[in-house]
Amino acid sequence: MALISMIICSVPAYAQEERWQVGQHPDYHVAMVKQVDDVFVAIYVSKEPSIYMSPVLMETVLAPCGETGPISLHSTEAIMTFGPTAEDRSKEVRDALDDFFERGQSTCDLANDLEERFFNRFEDAYAATDAILVEAGIFPLADPLGETD
Repeated sequence: MALISMIICSVPAYAQEERWQVGQHPDYHVAMVKQVDDVFVAIYVSKEPSIYMSPVLMETVLAPCGETGPISLHSTEAIMTFGPTAEDRSKEVRDALDDFFERGQSTCDLANDLEERFFNRFEDAYAATDAILVEAGIFPLADPLGETD
């Protein structure tokens, strides 16, 4: 939750505008952040080692909804972005976001256009994020299992 508050505090105006914010932070190589309605997503690569097999992490928060419960749904998960190209890695991130929306929809009644609004300009934001990670020498990632296509 500390990451979320750090990222939110650094980009509050942008998150409110329903646009992706991409940038660097002293603790993160790069983060792409977006908030639409009561849904918040941060996709980032920390400069600190991670317990996950991939350095790419996604934090999500879905605010409490209706009578399903008084607590928000918060999760952190690794995104396995081992593809050799930006397009391959973008697909992996997009798939993780699609899964998040599918889980969210099963818990809450999300606005009909929420997913569409959320993915608006996703490709541009991801391309900028990926370029920063390539320049930093982080991408492409080596497959930890040594598997090849």
